[in-house]
Amino acid sequence: MVRVKICGLMSEEDVEAAAGAGADSLGLVTEYPVPVPWNISRAKARALAAYAPPFVTTTAVVGGTVDDMVAIARMVRPHFLQLHGDETVDQIRAVCQGLEGTGIKVLKALRIKVDTGEALFSATDPADACMLLEQSGVAGIVVDSVTSSRPAGTGVTLNWAALRGLSGRIRLPLILAGGLTPDNVGPAIEAVRPYGVDVISGIERQPGRKDPNLIRKFVQAAKVGY
Repeated sequence: MVRVKICGLMSEEDVEAAAGAGADSLGLVTEYPVPVPWNISRAKARALAAYAPPFVTTTAVVGGTVDDMVAIARMVRPHFLQLHGDETVDQIRAVCQGLEGTGIKVLKALRIKVDTGEALFSATDPADACMLLEQSGVAGIVVDSVTSSRPAGTGVTLNWAALRGLSGRIRLPLILAGGLTPDNVGPAIEAVRPYGVDVISGIERQPGRKDPNLIRKFVQAAKVGY
């Protein structure tokens, strides 16, 4: 069954809605260095991570310097730290090393340009980029869309057909993000066959305001799976 991450949670009510709907992981955008509607402080993220019920994991989504990201992870104490910036392979390795002994696993967002299909990484071919990331120490790869105006939460889908064979070519779990909604997550899963899906803006009525009904519909649609 496909795993579901509900990202951009900002309150206890958001946590309750996501966990109650059956989400597998709760995403907390924590002191992200670029203005986005979902940013919360590390203290708030720690409180929400602690509020999560048993058997539901938490993911802190971060960017910035290696030291900042490691410090946030050690403060928040999530199950996963998702790097969602322009990190190099060396920086990713440094974060993984900085979290050794904490039990916190690292995920890396592989951001793909909507207009060209190229990865925003040292290797622009998504498959080649994934191969590099497999050697960096991360536990999974989040494939997300990126535009010139927004680094994440674009609301724009990727070319699913182009990603179809990607999950079968890499050893790491592939998590699909980018413009997913309750209406399109089913076809997206069928096309890409990912390990999991990640949604942030597609379950909101307005930026930063989660809709419990949309969360429930999204999880239900995703869990039908393939």
